[in-house]
Amino acid sequence: MYPMDDATSGAERGPIAASKRQRDIIEEIAAFSAEYGGILARYHKYTMDELIRIEDECRRLQDEARSREAWGIADELATLEYLIDRAKAMKKKRMEELE
Repeated sequence: MYPMDDATSGAERGPIAASKRQRDIIEEIAAFSAEYGGILARYHKYTMDELIRIEDECRRLQDEARSREAWGIADELATLEYLIDRAKAMKKKRMEELE
């Protein structure tokens, strides 16, 4: 194989690999959003620890999306993170009322 062939094939793989990495994280985020998008309506079904775990996972996905340069979908997670934060606040208030 010639050195030029190595450079060419590597350049061809770069954008394709980057695109696949972006698609993978977008699919993961879509599944996460589908599962937790209605969290405010179901906040009472989760423990506070579960809500914190969900919030941590949301932040992890945001970081991962940004590292893969999937900026738009990372920004969409900010809305979901806000909803999770509101669910935590509602859960806390409900717990205080029950005490």
